[in-house]
Amino acid sequence: MMTDTLKHATSTTSLAELAKAHAHTAMASTAGHDMAHLERVHRVAMMLWEQEGGDREVIEVAAWLHDLVNLPKDHPNRRDASTLSAEAALTWVGERMSSEQRDLLFEAIQRHSYSASFVPESLEAKIVCDADRLDALGAVGLMRTLETGGALGRASFHTDDPFCTAREPDDGVFTLDHVFAKLFKLPAMLHTDAARRVARRRIAVMEDFLKALGDEVGHPYSR
Repeated sequence: MMTDTLKHATSTTSLAELAKAHAHTAMASTAGHDMAHLERVHRVAMMLWEQEGGDREVIEVAAWLHDLVNLPKDHPNRRDASTLSAEAALTWVGERMSSEQRDLLFEAIQRHSYSASFVPESLEAKIVCDADRLDALGAVGLMRTLETGGALGRASFHTDDPFCTAREPDDGVFTLDHVFAKLFKLPAMLHTDAARRVARRRIAVMEDFLKALGDEVGHPYSR
């Protein structure tokens, strides 16, 4: 059956534009993963493409469709979400991409996942992965972390040791611990020089926030 997205397409509608429209109707939003997230990932992916190269159409479509199957952080099958998204994207794309592009699209979507521990190999997959990971950093990254922690009912931070100075981070209990358990590790896991430059600026924003928080709660922050 033809989807509504395809019914209203014109001869000048690009596949990336169709993918965006499809994501609007098909994606199940959860805390931290909504259309605003896709908009940001797409924008950053295009910025990385301009500096790094690659197949633009693959990168754009992958950016829009990378979260088609979006499972909550605490879902037991969370690690399978990116593979399921990749399969759903290929089904939707059908024969409107070449065989080579389809392979690149599948890899770019499947291997963007942090939780699944995939390693992207193609430039297109590296760019989509980096764009997604950059959205976990900076001011937006902190907002997404707080939103997700609140949705899962976690405490904001450990009142005696908010910055995991004398304990291992436990982001299953304390929201702020996610910064130390995952987010500060992301810059070392980026694949492109352009993404690493963005990450340095965003990490600085996060550290400024932690310093201000430390001053307010009586636990000076240092890294």
